[in-house]
Amino acid sequence: MSWPRVFASVVASAIGLAFWWALTEPLPVPPVILLGVAGAILFCAGVIAGNGGAIAAPVALLFSLFVGSIIATQLHQAFRPQTAPVDEFNGLISLHFPEVLAPLAIGVVIGAVGGWVGERLVPARRWGVPPRR
Repeated sequence: MSWPRVFASVVASAIGLAFWWALTEPLPVPPVILLGVAGAILFCAGVIAGNGGAIAAPVALLFSLFVGSIIATQLHQAFRPQTAPVDEFNGLISLHFPEVLAPLAIGVVIGAVGGWVGERLVPARRWGVPPRR
C-alpha cells in the first residue's frame, strides 16, 4: 500500500464529493443519479489508492459529508440566515451516527473493488514504491 496514493485519493475524492453533496442538496436529483455519481467517485478513489482503496473510499466519504454539510449550510444561510445546519443530503445520506455506518460499509466495498482494479492498472511498484508485506 502506498500512503501517498491513499492521501491523494482521499483529498481529491473528498473535495469532489463534498461539492457534489453540497450543490445537489437543495435540488430534486433522482436517487439513482445522486448515489451513482457518488459511487463512481468512490470507485475512482479506490483506483487511485490501489491496495489502500478500502481505506481511502470510506475516509473520503466521511470527510466529504462533513465538508459538504458545511458548504451546503453556508449556501443555505447566505439566502436565509435562520436556516438550520444541513445534516442529511436529500434524505438518503445522514451524518447521524447509526445511519452513517451503512454508507461507510458500502464505501469500503466499492473502494476495495476500485483498489483491486487500480492495483492491476498501476501497481505500486511501478511508481518505485516497494509493496509492504
